[in-house]
Amino acid sequence: MSSDNPYQPPQHNDPLLKPSAGEEAGIWRQGKLLVMRKTAVLPDRCVKSNVPTQRKLKRNLTWHHPAIFLSILISLCIYIILALILSKKATINIGLSDPWFAKRRRAIIIGWGTVLASIAMVIGGIAMVDQNDAFGILILAGVVVFIGGAIYGLVGARMVSPTKIDDNFVWLKGVHPDYLAEYPIWPG
Repeated sequence: MSSDNPYQPPQHNDPLLKPSAGEEAGIWRQGKLLVMRKTAVLPDRCVKSNVPTQRKLKRNLTWHHPAIFLSILISLCIYIILALILSKKATINIGLSDPWFAKRRRAIIIGWGTVLASIAMVIGGIAMVDQNDAFGILILAGVVVFIGGAIYGLVGARMVSPTKIDDNFVWLKGVHPDYLAEYPIWPG
């Protein structure tokens, strides 16, 4: 019996046909998106500024198809159930430089500070609503500030966000163009 497998694809020693470093690592670019295998390890460079860094930030990403948002029109409870069931998840470690860690920390502090100040505004408005009707406006302002602070904190602290996650790959937006330029184009 021969050791040759007639069903094996032909092997080439041509260096032009070998996968590039990004393909071997499971990292590509698709326009302004970074495409990576869920198991890929990103290099020690900041995804926001493309400078070398040793610091990594662990991100637990969740994504579901945008059409699921239409279920909110039926019921918020149905949306939550569908989103939990149909969500795809991935855990990645992104490199961030010290200035970007500082920007993230600042956004978190401002977000939490605003939320806590809004809670104080609402409590103060409730405690003094009997003394003056103007404190009702303080309650309403506290609710608006709460929502604004929560949104600012969430958006400002997010370094990259998924545009799609499937069983094997993650598509990320928010990556520096020079960082993306070092990877081959996504063949898919």
